[in-house]
Amino acid sequence: MRKEPLEVYYDGDCDLCSAAAKTWRRTDQHARLEFRPLQGDLPADAPGRARLEQAIHVHGPEGWQSGAKALLAIYRRLPGGRLPATILSLGIALGIADPLYRLVARHRAHLPAWLARRPEGP
Repeated sequence: MRKEPLEVYYDGDCDLCSAAAKTWRRTDQHARLEFRPLQGDLPADAPGRARLEQAIHVHGPEGWQSGAKALLAIYRRLPGGRLPATILSLGIALGIADPLYRLVARHRAHLPAWLARRPEGP
């Protein structure tokens, strides 16, 4: 049974966010993620736009998730995401990752997009 794709809502005006989405899209060999910039249409049950602009959000069977929990949901669906998902799923790691994520998200406009890019293979 195939899982429904997880909808990933990101800030399409943010270079760092767009680079992360591009990297994940390239890695998503089984089309388990659907990427949607916040600047497009949003579902009726979406959190308010101001809230969506503060962090990455995903929408799936578990409802809406944001920040580090959204990253956990994304990595659980990506090939090669097992290690990051395992680390993030540890309570203490998620407790540390969420404030760290919020810090990066607040300053994302000043961070270079290459931080989100995966190095190209040989």
